[in-house]
Amino acid sequence: MKKIITKIEGEATLNIKGDEVIEWVDIEFWQYRGIEDYLIGKHYMDSLVINPRICGICGHSHLIATAKAIENAFDTKITNKAEQIRNLTLNFEMIENHIKWFYITLFPTQIRDKKYMFKALNLSQNISKAIALIAGQYPHTSYAIAGGITSDITYVDLVKVRNIINELLEFENEIWQDFEKFFENLPKEIGKSNNRFITKDLDISKVKEIKQNPYQNVTYDNLYYETGPLARMKQYVNFVYEEYEDSIYTRIYARVYEIFYLLKQNLEIISKINLSEKSYIKPNIASNKGYSIIEAPRGVLIHEIEILNEKIKNYNIIVPTQFNLSNGTINNPSPAQKALQGEKREYLDTIFKCFDICAVCIGH
Repeated sequence: MKKIITKIEGEATLNIKGDEVIEWVDIEFWQYRGIEDYLIGKHYMDSLVINPRICGICGHSHLIATAKAIENAFDTKITNKAEQIRNLTLNFEMIENHIKWFYITLFPTQIRDKKYMFKALNLSQNISKAIALIAGQYPHTSYAIAGGITSDITYVDLVKVRNIINELLEFENEIWQDFEKFFENLPKEIGKSNNRFITKDLDISKVKEIKQNPYQNVTYDNLYYETGPLARMKQYVNFVYEEYEDSIYTRIYARVYEIFYLLKQNLEIISKINLSEKSYIKPNIASNKGYSIIEAPRGVLIHEIEILNEKIKNYNIIVPTQFNLSNGTINNPSPAQKALQGEKREYLDTIFKCFDICAVCIGH
């Protein structure tokens, strides 16, 4: 049976074997835009404007990854101030993504009530304001460039951002109550996967892309690994993981937990920013190759660039959804495929969407 999954970032097709119980699922993403090919021959600075438009949800992550890849090619260092401010805005994007995913994508698979959608929109509005205070606009900001950032924020800006964070933290208990409500009629132990995780500390030489038109599967050390909030937060939610392993409950718990972990981390970042430091240091332009590995909302994001005479000779992007939702085999399934195997069909939407799919990114 073929099922088209909507109400994710893009669309996906699942070819399902099994009637009441899922035996196997082939995952297909059919969108393809060819951003990497489009970049070839462009000035390297163009990538800072084009790449954030790969995705309307995690475009900021693509901006930061692009800037870091260029800096790696130029062997450029940036000031601590620029680095911390980038971290601040990147964290905010993760927080906004998690809130929208929880209430707009995941919640309706179990509870259909528009008030939760409006709650997500109200919360995310404030987060967008916080990013815009620092980066000038959101989404599709281009304030991060090779050598640092273009914004020179003030103490007043940081006070406003801190106030937004404190307002968001007031919703912590309410969001956790919604989390428990979500699981009132949903088994907590379903959706267990491969129990293998990777974060940005991976060895890039072990990452392999496998061509599968129109996109590419991605393995790590020839196996499929899960990336994202559970991989990042596992050490902090280990008490949940020990009981439920990498089930849907643990996966969602980790993502909700990360919202407040990052909000509190942002308060610490603000306290360490030295506004007297430079925002930008002009890089020494060179013909070279470079790459970056960062943590985006959905997990590990890799950008690779080759620059020749200031023009892009080659560009490659590997997104988190390629790790989590590759179309593997029965003997070597991707995390999402493994999580669906042996589960009842009635849970398919919830289990699939708990991986926070971005078909738009995968079709870059």
